[in-house]
Amino acid sequence: MVALSRHLTQLWVVLGIVCYSQLSNGEESESGPAILEEILIIGSKSAAKEVSGSASFLDETDLDRFDQVDLRKVLNQVAGVYIREEDGFGLRPNIGIRGAAAERSQKVTLMRDGVLITPAPYSAPAAYYVPNVSRIGSVEVLKGPSATAYGPHTVGGAINFGSLPLPVTGSEGSADLSVGSDGFYKLQGSYGGNSGDFGFLVDVLSYGADGFKDIDEIDGDTGFERNDIGLKLSYVAPESRFDHRVTLLVEAGDEDADETYLGLTDDDFRATPNRRYPASQLAKFRSQHYNFALNYSAALGEFNSTNIKVYWNKFDRSWNKLDRFWRGPSLQRIFKAPEQYQTYYSILTGERDSSGSLDQTLDVTNNHRKYLSYGAQWTVSDSREVWGVALDSSLGLRYHTDQVKRNHQPITYLMTDYVMVPDNIPRTAKTRNKATTDAYAGYLTSKLSVGAASITLGIRHEDIEGEVLNYLDDSLKGQTQKLTAASVSGIWQMTDAFSLFLGAYEGFSPAGPASGADHEESLNFEAGLRYTSNRFESSLTGFRSDYDNLIGRCRVSDPNCTPGSEFNGGEVEIAGLEVSLLHTISLTDSSRLEWALSYTYTESEFGQTFLSGFSQWGLVREGDELPYIPEHIGNARISYYRNKWGIEGALDFQSEMREVPGTGDIGEGLHADDFTTLDLTISHQTTNALTLQVMVLNALDKAAIVSHRPFGARPNRPRSLVARIKYQF
Repeated sequence: MVALSRHLTQLWVVLGIVCYSQLSNGEESESGPAILEEILIIGSKSAAKEVSGSASFLDETDLDRFDQVDLRKVLNQVAGVYIREEDGFGLRPNIGIRGAAAERSQKVTLMRDGVLITPAPYSAPAAYYVPNVSRIGSVEVLKGPSATAYGPHTVGGAINFGSLPLPVTGSEGSADLSVGSDGFYKLQGSYGGNSGDFGFLVDVLSYGADGFKDIDEIDGDTGFERNDIGLKLSYVAPESRFDHRVTLLVEAGDEDADETYLGLTDDDFRATPNRRYPASQLAKFRSQHYNFALNYSAALGEFNSTNIKVYWNKFDRSWNKLDRFWRGPSLQRIFKAPEQYQTYYSILTGERDSSGSLDQTLDVTNNHRKYLSYGAQWTVSDSREVWGVALDSSLGLRYHTDQVKRNHQPITYLMTDYVMVPDNIPRTAKTRNKATTDAYAGYLTSKLSVGAASITLGIRHEDIEGEVLNYLDDSLKGQTQKLTAASVSGIWQMTDAFSLFLGAYEGFSPAGPASGADHEESLNFEAGLRYTSNRFESSLTGFRSDYDNLIGRCRVSDPNCTPGSEFNGGEVEIAGLEVSLLHTISLTDSSRLEWALSYTYTESEFGQTFLSGFSQWGLVREGDELPYIPEHIGNARISYYRNKWGIEGALDFQSEMREVPGTGDIGEGLHADDFTTLDLTISHQTTNALTLQVMVLNALDKAAIVSHRPFGARPNRPRSLVARIKYQF
């Protein structure tokens, strides 16, 4: 594998230099000017079909169909994407692509309008912030070689969340109100216009719920509230030779959620899945997010374009939640065998008061973190003909810096008559540090096309320097990483309807700024077949990833490790199959039927036996399957439209999945349930401006354990009824 990886890089270097060196001397191609890159990567559904690799594009119709606020429900439409549920509302989604760990989306490059949006993608890649679904105009998912240009995490792929588009002409606005079960509400309003050279859009969102869980014996809050506002401005230079365009995006948001990591024992879950123990009563997540992005593009010539982006992001969060008994057994042990730890279990449920001893004292830690990131990136694209070959090339450079300041301060409590009472004993901070990373990155891609076939070569390099200052012992640690990865992919348009694509690429995920682990790296392959006609679209893709090293990252909720520390997992193999289908049937002039399917099959295994200090791995034996990778996952949708009416149903399904490495029957070890949820909606276009909609989410009211980590079984969202009215003007 190492030799093949080296030869792949050498192949690109030789061909890439030869092709790119001809740009200034080549003839201009007849394909027309390159599309100016602004905020989108793929650009449209039709463009996604022309990518020499796996790519998907979700537009506003896909996002708005069920008025979803849960990103998991949206991304389930894309094969090869895994989303591990956590709170039922999608507040902090766990996204993985093609087996790359879904834990806080840390192995996926997340972008907003083409720039990094994760609070600190190098220093602390866990994504505690993603844009709200209701303020996303499009979602672009890149997998395989097509993701080489978008780092720093290229093993699985990249996702770009496009902002809401500006009006094309004139002015327009909307008012959107939804109300539903468990006190759910969503209020959104927008107004924008385009007059001459200027355009603007203001969008405001507020949504929340009382929550669907109940805390035993006390009237505690279990809901959340989110507020979000965005301003988008644009300017196009009039009658400019170079077509100068400037776009500014400014966004701000906050969240206040009574969300906990504390779940239930399996027996309690089966009896009452939406119950919460009194030990979770102090859980509180608060955050504020601000981001700024300035985008400039210009056409340097008829066949050349350039783009410059400058961005700044700030994210401040605190999560007050139960962490452990101060000197007692771990919460994981208690939930695994509550009958053996009856005293501690009874304290968690409030049925027993704490004695005052340290082993019965509850540790509630406020995990406070401040994130800051900023940077600038530049790309130049060129399209022309060289020696009879159409050549489309893109060169990109980026400087990025990010940091995270951690201050994890515990306060200890005693359970007394179902209420947690502070013991007023000062405690030393668990973690106080600052991690900082500076990264220089560059990529070069060249697409060579002859007739109905094309081949794309890509290479990416990252030069990363990071350090961690520990305020508790005044120690300073750091490291430098230099990572290079290459890709090659091809597509052959066999007929007007059929196309064949295949590719190989090197993927990597950098280690932390002071990690003792090696960076994650893999050699990845894909091959696929697409069919496209006026009424039917389908794709079948096989993929395989051979890891030289897999990284596991410790979170605050993982026992016996320092938050942010990393662990080597050695060699791993992941392979699978992706299927996507879309069929539209015209029944009459005024009615049509549409059905769609996305399905992913995945298998995985560790390549060696080892004992890890990372709690999610522990003792691993060669051949063990990886945790949190479901074998089967998919989404099926059927829609019927007649005149101004629409009726739609969507079925999400996922097989049971391991939560610890193992082989054989998944049900014998710690695992998440298999589950199927059905969403239904009916809508009516009352007037050209007014739309009424009613939705039933999880119509079958299927309750399932979606995760045991970190502390106990937690449920999905129960059956919910939502009514919506949307007015556009």
